Amino acid sequence: MIDPHFYTTRRPVSLADLTAELGLSLPIEGASDEIIERPSALNVSLPGSITFFSDKRRKDQLATAKATACLTTEKLLPLVAKTGMIGLVTSNPRAIFARLSGEMVKVGASENRGGMTDKTAEIHPTATIGENVRIGAGTRIGANCVIEDGVVIGANCIVEPLVRISFSEIGNNCHIKSCAVIGGTGFGMSEDANGIFSVPHLGRVIIHNRVHVGSNSCIDRGQLGDTLICEDVKIDNLVQVGHNVSIGERTMIAGHSGISGSCVIGKKCLLGGRASLADHITVGDGAIIAAFAGVMADIPGGEMYSGAPAMPIREHMRNVATLKKLAKRK
Repeated sequence: MIDPHFYTTRRPVSLADLTAELGLSLPIEGASDEIIERPSALNVSLPGSITFFSDKRRKDQLATAKATACLTTEKLLPLVAKTGMIGLVTSNPRAIFARLSGEMVKVGASENRGGMTDKTAEIHPTATIGENVRIGAGTRIGANCVIEDGVVIGANCIVEPLVRISFSEIGNNCHIKSCAVIGGTGFGMSEDANGIFSVPHLGRVIIHNRVHVGSNSCIDRGQLGDTLICEDVKIDNLVQVGHNVSIGERTMIAGHSGISGSCVIGKKCLLGGRASLADHITVGDGAIIAAFAGVMADIPGGEMYSGAPAMPIREHMRNVATLKKLAKRK
């Protein structure tokens, strides 16, 4: 969803005009009058939107895709056609979609939610508060914080000095420690004939109640859709949470950990210091990831993994013991 409290979507355009603008052919007769209103992520796309499909490994997301049109490659076109979406063939769907998204949606609210700061909130005089910001009862905003336009912060929160929050909605009783950055753009890059460029980030960060975010940690907003931090999640200092990540209730993440984009971490998980997750990883409820682990594949719920690449901890310990024995033979 493109939140109108943070973004403005340009007027709808016909598929004929859009394909002409992109220099693409329209393969289905009679589709020229279809209207495109917005860009959308593949798995949550709805009629009236345009999306893209460029990686066969994400074909499971086609099951819920309902976009009107989908940018794809010639090779992947048959998979798109089975969904009923109108396939638009290009050699670089991701880059075309990224540039198109930046043209269709601009930063800046199209709807005014109305600003409101509760009279019991404490705002340090050096803090910068944007337009249409909502701050709940008993919340404290520290020195030199920047709370950008449209942000919502609930009741009884503590926002320590030098925090920057944008494109975010934060629940009650949260604690954001000094120098955290919430709602910035993630490390999403694409490449075309004009070079490497940053993919537009048009989503939000949604933080539920009683979340702790440590000093110098970064939580990036979604590219399309939201980055979600559920209730009672505890994030240590110097942690990176990438765009479109979802973290389940009561999960705890130790310092220097890095979570790449579009990972899904379940409830009551534990991540040790410097644990690292590749993109699009799913971690089941109750899983434990040991310190320094490098996670390259999904982890089942209730399991403990360690090592790099991460594997079940008993397997990892056996491998370590074997290496020690081999070393002693020399």
